[in-house]
Amino acid sequence: MLNFDTLLLVQVCTTVLTTALLLVTACYRDSPPELRWWALGDLVISVGLALTNLDHVPVLLAALLGYSLLALGIALVLRGVCVHCGASLSNLHILLLTLIALGVSGYFTLIEPSLKARIAFGGLYFGLLNWICAYAVARYGGERGTVITASGFAMLGTALLVRGIGLLLQAGPLDLSGSMILGITMLTIPLAQMCTAFGLILMVMWRYAERLRHLSSIDALTGAFNRAGLQNQGGRLAQRLQRARREMAVLMIDVDHFKQINDSFGHAAGDEVLRFLTRLLRQELRPMDVLARLGGEEFVLVLDGIDAADALRLAERLRVRIAAEAVAIDGGSVAYTVSIGVVTSAQAGYELATLMVEGDRAMYAAKQAGRNQVRAA
Repeated sequence: MLNFDTLLLVQVCTTVLTTALLLVTACYRDSPPELRWWALGDLVISVGLALTNLDHVPVLLAALLGYSLLALGIALVLRGVCVHCGASLSNLHILLLTLIALGVSGYFTLIEPSLKARIAFGGLYFGLLNWICAYAVARYGGERGTVITASGFAMLGTALLVRGIGLLLQAGPLDLSGSMILGITMLTIPLAQMCTAFGLILMVMWRYAERLRHLSSIDALTGAFNRAGLQNQGGRLAQRLQRARREMAVLMIDVDHFKQINDSFGHAAGDEVLRFLTRLLRQELRPMDVLARLGGEEFVLVLDGIDAADALRLAERLRVRIAAEAVAIDGGSVAYTVSIGVVTSAQAGYELATLMVEGDRAMYAAKQAGRNQVRAA
């Protein structure tokens, strides 16, 4: 069986390694704030762990400062979890969590000196704090890595709670080297620390990967989907409607004489027209409909479960509203119109590329007929 000193060395080495891992990932200039809180919290925990376990450290320093730093470190980790989950943990709460550890450890050091009671309290209190972290991650995390992180916190909390309860139930004087419960928990804690550290990093990586994926599918000027986003979201909608045997419609929309707007009012005015048009189109869409900007002044709407008659009515309503709502530009206004082509799955099937080609033909027919018109495929 591994002795106490060996287990303690494993725990200390694991704490140092996981702390170093978090510190390295948090040192990048654009690293998220929650990662910095986690790294700082682990660093503080490492210092507290060193104070409470190193030989020849004065008992007051080990008990009061060491336990306070352990509580402060866990509270900082909890703040990082809260930041990641869109919540907050105030400085007052962090101070309160730290003072509780300071007060109780001080009581069992100065008033009723008892190493056994102090270690048992540490296990119960720090175990509870880790379970709070596990609960916050499990409830609000939402990314890949959540299960690993929550499991790590829960495992760590359980090990500490078992240690605290076991020491309270242990009869006789404290025997660190001969305590089976203490040995088992000290073997479990490093595994839990590794799970927690890697899970936290994975959560951040997954969230930022999702943000990058989302940004890669969004048109920077208007906030509508770009071509990549259209292929992804519009294609999914088409497949879903085909499986459900429901109709879909595609509206191809092009701003009439857009070059003249840029030449007469400037490109900034043209950009504002496109942004205004995007906001107007969004107001007419339902949650499952897809809006995308194909480039320049051309937009496409993919409409969920709508037949040709309803699609034409919607297109005409959009055309009339767009023509009636001028865009305010530097104290003036820019009036503009659009030409719209309409096609449905009943006419061209559910292949999005085919629907867009047919919708383009109808849109150009509207332009050739004099613009500011709606044409069906």
